[in-house]
Amino acid sequence: MRNEQGAALIGTLVIGFVVVLVVGQSLLALGRLSAASAQVAEVAAYAAQQGARYGGADEAGVVARRLLPEAEVDVLDDGTTVSVRIQLTVPMVGPEGTPLRQTVTGQATSAISPYRSRP
Repeated sequence: MRNEQGAALIGTLVIGFVVVLVVGQSLLALGRLSAASAQVAEVAAYAAQQGARYGGADEAGVVARRLLPEAEVDVLDDGTTVSVRIQLTVPMVGPEGTPLRQTVTGQATSAISPYRSRP
Protein backbone atom coordinates (compact mmCIF):
# COMPACT_ATOMS: atom_id res chain seq x y z
CA MET A 1 0.00 0.00 0.00
CA ARG A 2 2.75 2.39 0.93
CA ASN A 3 4.56 1.77 -2.36
CA GLU A 4 1.44 2.63 -4.36
CA GLN A 5 1.00 5.96 -2.56
CA GLY A 6 4.56 6.95 -3.47
CA ALA A 7 4.00 6.06 -7.12
CA ALA A 8 0.80 8.09 -7.22
CA LEU A 9 2.59 11.09 -5.74
CA ILE A 10 5.41 10.85 -8.27
CA GLY A 11 2.93 10.46 -11.13
CA THR A 12 1.01 13.52 -9.98
CA LEU A 13 4.20 15.57 -9.69
CA VAL A 14 5.36 14.56 -13.17
CA ILE A 15 2.01 15.37 -14.76
CA GLY A 16 1.88 18.69 -12.91
CA PHE A 17 5.38 19.57 -14.09
CA VAL A 18 4.50 18.80 -17.72
CA VAL A 19 1.30 20.86 -17.50
CA VAL A 20 3.21 23.81 -16.02
CA LEU A 21 5.78 23.62 -18.83
CA VAL A 22 3.15 23.53 -21.57
CA VAL A 23 1.07 26.32 -20.05
CA GLY A 24 4.19 28.41 -19.38
CA GLN A 25 5.41 28.01 -22.95
CA SER A 26 1.98 28.92 -24.30
CA LEU A 27 1.80 32.04 -22.14
CA LEU A 28 5.30 33.05 -23.21
CA ALA A 29 4.40 32.67 -26.90
CA LEU A 30 1.17 34.61 -26.41
CA GLY A 31 3.07 37.39 -24.65
CA ARG A 32 5.67 37.62 -27.40
CA LEU A 33 3.00 37.80 -30.10
CA SER A 34 1.03 40.40 -28.20
CA ALA A 35 4.10 42.59 -27.64
CA ALA A 36 5.19 42.29 -31.27
CA SER A 37 1.70 43.12 -32.51
CA ALA A 38 1.51 46.23 -30.34
CA GLN A 39 4.99 47.33 -31.41
CA VAL A 40 4.23 46.89 -35.12
CA ALA A 41 0.94 48.81 -34.83
CA GLU A 42 2.61 51.63 -32.93
CA VAL A 43 5.47 51.95 -35.42
CA ALA A 44 3.05 51.91 -38.36
CA ALA A 45 0.97 54.69 -36.80
CA TYR A 46 4.03 56.79 -35.97
CA ALA A 47 5.57 56.33 -39.44
CA ALA A 48 2.28 57.22 -41.19
CA GLN A 49 1.92 60.32 -39.04
CA GLN A 50 5.51 61.43 -39.69
CA GLY A 51 5.11 60.83 -43.41
CA ALA A 52 1.84 62.75 -43.56
CA ARG A 53 3.26 65.70 -41.66
CA TYR A 54 6.80 65.98 -42.94
CA GLY A 55 7.52 64.29 -46.22
CA GLY A 56 5.26 61.64 -47.69
CA ALA A 57 5.99 58.02 -48.44
CA ASP A 58 9.77 58.33 -48.41
CA GLU A 59 9.84 59.81 -44.92
CA ALA A 60 7.35 57.25 -43.60
CA GLY A 61 9.42 54.38 -45.01
CA VAL A 62 12.64 55.72 -43.51
CA VAL A 63 11.05 56.13 -40.07
CA ALA A 64 9.50 52.64 -40.11
CA ARG A 65 12.72 50.96 -41.28
CA ARG A 66 14.78 52.76 -38.64
CA LEU A 67 12.44 51.71 -35.85
CA LEU A 68 11.99 48.09 -37.05
CA PRO A 69 14.91 47.20 -39.34
CA GLU A 70 13.99 43.48 -39.42
CA ALA A 71 10.41 44.11 -40.60
CA GLU A 72 8.96 44.27 -44.10
CA VAL A 73 7.58 47.77 -44.75
CA ASP A 74 5.11 48.85 -47.46
CA VAL A 75 4.19 52.53 -47.84
CA LEU A 76 1.49 54.03 -50.05
CA ASP A 77 1.04 57.77 -50.66
CA ASP A 78 -2.06 58.51 -52.73
CA GLY A 79 -1.80 62.28 -52.43
CA THR A 80 -4.34 62.65 -49.63
CA THR A 81 -3.20 59.97 -47.18
CA VAL A 82 -0.06 58.05 -46.25
CA SER A 83 -0.60 54.37 -45.43
CA VAL A 84 2.04 52.21 -43.79
CA ARG A 85 1.83 48.42 -43.55
CA ILE A 86 4.46 46.56 -41.54
CA GLN A 87 4.93 42.79 -41.29
CA LEU A 88 7.21 41.31 -38.65
CA THR A 89 8.08 37.65 -38.27
CA VAL A 90 8.27 36.59 -34.63
CA PRO A 91 10.41 33.53 -33.87
CA MET A 92 9.03 31.12 -31.28
CA VAL A 93 9.85 27.67 -29.98
CA GLY A 94 7.36 24.92 -30.63
CA PRO A 95 6.93 21.46 -29.17
CA GLU A 96 10.15 19.50 -28.74
CA GLY A 97 12.21 22.60 -29.53
CA THR A 98 11.09 22.93 -33.14
CA PRO A 99 11.36 26.49 -34.41
CA LEU A 100 8.10 28.20 -35.31
CA ARG A 101 7.49 31.57 -36.91
CA GLN A 102 4.40 33.73 -36.73
CA THR A 103 3.92 36.92 -38.75
CA VAL A 104 2.19 39.90 -37.18
CA THR A 105 0.95 42.85 -39.22
CA GLY A 106 0.34 46.47 -38.31
CA GLN A 107 -1.29 49.01 -40.59
CA ALA A 108 -2.04 52.70 -40.19
CA THR A 109 -3.23 55.55 -42.40
CA SER A 110 -2.79 59.25 -41.77
CA ALA A 111 -4.25 62.16 -43.72
CA ILE A 112 -1.73 64.49 -45.33
CA SER A 113 -1.91 67.91 -43.77
CA PRO A 114 -2.19 70.77 -46.27
CA TYR A 115 -0.09 72.84 -43.84
CA ARG A 116 2.73 70.33 -43.42
CA SER A 117 6.37 71.29 -43.53
CA ARG A 118 8.01 70.76 -46.86
CA PRO A 119 11.67 69.67 -46.98
